[in-house]
Amino acid sequence: MSYTRHYRETVSTTVSISYPKSENGGTVSKTVNIPVDVNIHVDTQPFDASVHQVNTSVDLLTGAVVATEAAEIISREKNSKKVANTILDGFFSYIRSEISQQVAELSQSIDAHFMHLQELMHSCLKKKAQMEGDYQRISSRYTKVFEDLNQELSNRIYELDKPAFMFKRETDSHKIRSVENDLVSTIAIFGFESSELQTRISASVAKKRAVDTLMQARLFLMQQKRLNYTIQHSMLNEEYSSTVYIPVCYMETRNDKEQIDQKIYYSSGIPVFNQDKMKNDMVSRFASKTVTWTKVDNDTSGNLGLYFTSVLNAGIQSNDMHSSRVIEMIRRIADIDKIYVIKISNQ
Repeated sequence: MSYTRHYRETVSTTVSISYPKSENGGTVSKTVNIPVDVNIHVDTQPFDASVHQVNTSVDLLTGAVVATEAAEIISREKNSKKVANTILDGFFSYIRSEISQQVAELSQSIDAHFMHLQELMHSCLKKKAQMEGDYQRISSRYTKVFEDLNQELSNRIYELDKPAFMFKRETDSHKIRSVENDLVSTIAIFGFESSELQTRISASVAKKRAVDTLMQARLFLMQQKRLNYTIQHSMLNEEYSSTVYIPVCYMETRNDKEQIDQKIYYSSGIPVFNQDKMKNDMVSRFASKTVTWTKVDNDTSGNLGLYFTSVLNAGIQSNDMHSSRVIEMIRRIADIDKIYVIKISNQ
């Protein structure tokens, strides 16, 4: 905006004054102080107008750049989607055509094999019918031969053992007469013999089951004794002291009331954490600002690295590029060589 500045200075100068001739005429030099007042008025209205115009132009240019950038981003996104859709459509069209071609080839091959199988089926059916007819003819012929042989053998045996057959015929007739006689209580005798036989069979089964049970108990006791003997001779009455590293997870959470909750998570079944004193001690150590973290030694770090590598290789067994990148990223995140621990003794 326009402004005015006022400057005031005194200028000293030497002035020569000549006076006319007289008794003592001549020239006299005098020092004169002249006050100088300077008023400077600076009109900045044209400059302000040009600055305002430049600001307006810059704002318009900024809006144009932002709009151009947004339009370019939208255009790139649309073009990217169009290119991606084109690539996907082309890929799936190619895969569809390949699958259709393979299906057509396989269909032709299957039709050819099916026709061949049908021909083989008809041939097998013809051979089966022929073999069944041959079998029927051969079996009927040999059946007649064997029936004649059986009849001949039966006649010869009957002639050789004719007295025995005659005796059996006489005894059978006598037995029939005895059963039909009212003086013989066949039903009572048969019931008595059947009940006695059933009782003996039941007793035998019960004895057999009892013996099997005793043998199983004897075998169990022998195996238990052998196991106790093996355990007693395998146990060593010695104690070892060593450092054990147990993975735990310490977490602090802040609720709506700006209160900090401290929790510790660990694997179930670890007896050292069954004591509340031990858990509280660990939580206090984690929360303490003066906690001392110590780095694991090289031997322990090497053992952890070997175990971590074996577990990682067992969990991811694929050899493709994606699995290799995943394994490499997991190793970077793990960073076994920079593990720090807090030693807590179970005392």
